[in-house]
Amino acid sequence: MKVTDYIVEFLISKGITDVFGYPGGVVCHLIDSITKYDGQIAVHTNYHEQGAAFAACGYAQERCGVGVAYATSGPGATNLVTGIANAYFDSIPVIFLTGQVDTYGLKGKLPIRQRGFQETDVISIVESITKWAIRVDTPDDIMYCLERAYEEAVSGNPGPVVIDLPADVQRANIDTKKLRHFKNGVKCSTDIGEAALRVLDALSNASHPCLLVGNGVKQSGNRNRLREFAEMANIPTVFSMPAFDTLPYGHELNFGFIGANGHRYANFVLGKSDLIIVIGSRLDLKQVGSDRAKFAPKAKLVRIDIDSDNFSYPVHGDEVAIWADASELLPELIKRTDQKKGRQWVKVCSDLKERLSGYDRTTYTDFMQAFGKLIPKNVTITADVGQSEVWVAQYVQIKEGQSVHLSAGHGAMGYSLPAAIGAYYGNRRPVISFNGDGGIQMNIQELQYVAREKIPIKIVVVNNRSLGMIRGFQEANFEKNYAQTIEGRGYSMPDFLKIAAAYGIPYCLVKNIDDLNRAEVVNILTSDSAGFIELEISEETVLNPNFGGNGRIEDQRPYMDRELFEELMKL
Repeated sequence: MKVTDYIVEFLISKGITDVFGYPGGVVCHLIDSITKYDGQIAVHTNYHEQGAAFAACGYAQERCGVGVAYATSGPGATNLVTGIANAYFDSIPVIFLTGQVDTYGLKGKLPIRQRGFQETDVISIVESITKWAIRVDTPDDIMYCLERAYEEAVSGNPGPVVIDLPADVQRANIDTKKLRHFKNGVKCSTDIGEAALRVLDALSNASHPCLLVGNGVKQSGNRNRLREFAEMANIPTVFSMPAFDTLPYGHELNFGFIGANGHRYANFVLGKSDLIIVIGSRLDLKQVGSDRAKFAPKAKLVRIDIDSDNFSYPVHGDEVAIWADASELLPELIKRTDQKKGRQWVKVCSDLKERLSGYDRTTYTDFMQAFGKLIPKNVTITADVGQSEVWVAQYVQIKEGQSVHLSAGHGAMGYSLPAAIGAYYGNRRPVISFNGDGGIQMNIQELQYVAREKIPIKIVVVNNRSLGMIRGFQEANFEKNYAQTIEGRGYSMPDFLKIAAAYGIPYCLVKNIDDLNRAEVVNILTSDSAGFIELEISEETVLNPNFGGNGRIEDQRPYMDRELFEELMKL
C-alpha cells in the first residue's frame, strides 16, 4: 500500500470526513490518494493555507472532534503557522500535514540555508506551538507517527500536531502488517469519586456558589452534562468568553460571560460569590485581571482542569486544584448530586442580570442585539477578532441549538470566514460569519470558496469604517492620534457591494434597526444559499465595559454610580 493511501484510510477510520488545504507539488500524492476515497472523505481547496488551517479549526470546534489541514512545503507550510498557533492556544485538536522535499534533498547537517527547492524546517518552527511535531523520514514509521499524532491531538488538553511528509516517503509502498504501533500515554490518575466528593463538600458549605465554565467544557462535548449538573445543583453559571454559548441566553442559570469586556452582572456574580467551581478554564489575565489576588477575594476556588500545568499559575494561594477530565467528573457529580430548589442566591443573581443587562447599551449595541434576534435557531455562528466579536458575545442572545466559535487565545483577525467554512462541513448547517471591516480583509479570498461551492454561509460585516478596537485604544491613550486606523490616516476599506457582486453573492446594506425589517434581510438569513449583509454603524465606537484601575473585576469602567454599585454589592 502507498503511504498516502494509508494516511487517508487512517483518517477515515477516525471518522474524519473533510480535509482542508491548498495544492502544491510535494503534496500531489496525498491529494491523489484522497480522491480515491470519494464518498468517504472529501478534500476542500481553500485560497490560502491560513484559510485552510482556520477551516480545519472551525471543523474541529463544530464537531468537538479532530480537524485536518494540509499544505505543501516551504511557504505552504509556513502559511499554516498562524492556524497552528490558534489551535494550540484554544486547545483545538487538528492534524496538520505538511509536504517536504525528498529525504535525499534535505540539507541535513550541511552549513547551508537550503538544499532542496522550498525546503524549510517546519518542525523547528512549530515545536513551541504544537503538542507534537515530527518529520517522517522512514516510510515504515508512518503507522506509529499517525497513531501517536492522533492520540496527542485528542488526549489530555487537546491541541495541534504536525506531521512533515517528505515526497519520497509519501509515494513509498509499505506492508501494513509489519509496521509498529504507538502505545497510549499517561491519562489523569485522579480518583473521580473522591474528586466529586471534594467538589460537592465545598458546594454544601457555600451559600453563594457559582460555576465558572471554560472552553474546555464546550470543546470536549460536555455542554449537556454541564447543563444537567448546573440544573440539579441549582448553581448560577458564568462563562469565559469563548464558552458563552454553553447555555442559551434565556436559561435561568445563565449569568453571562466574565472578564475585561464581560457582562457586568457576570463579574458581579463572581465578586459576590463565596465559592467558585472552575471547570475547563485556565483563568487568564483577560478573565481575572493582572492582580490575581483581587479576583473574587471572598470566594473559595475549586479548579478542575484536564491540564495539570494550568495549576502552576494559581489565582489564590489556597485554591483547590483537581486534575480531572470533565467527561469523567461531570457524570460522577450528576450521579451524586441531590436535586436542589429555591436557592435564594439565584434570585439575587437574576436581579443583578435584570438591572445591569442594559447598562452599557448604545445605538450600535442595540443594533447588534436586534440583528441577533433575527438569527434562526440551530445555526452556527463564527466571529472575528475585534469589536464585533465582543459585541456578539455581549449582545447576541444565544438560542437553543446555536453554537459560536472564536479565535480566543491567539486572537487572530481573519478567523471568522474560513472557520465558518470548516464549521459548515462539521455539521452541514447554515453558518453566520460575523466580521469587522478590517478582519474580513485578512482572508477575503475565501469568499471565492463560498461562491464556488454555493454553501449557506451568511457573511455579516459590521462596518464602522475603522479598526475600531485599536482606534478606541488610541482615543483613550494617545490623544486621538488615529494613525493607521481610520480613513485618510493609513486605513480604508473596499465597497462591499462591489465585493459581493464580484463573487456573485447576494448583498444588502442595513443602516439602522428599522432596515432589519426588510424582507431581503430575512431572506438572506433564512435561505439555503450564501449571502452578504453589511451593517453600517458609526465610526465612533468603543468597547464597554472594561476592567477598572482598582483591579476589582466587578467594578468595571466606565465606573458605575457609587450608590448603585454599593447597593448591588449589598444584595
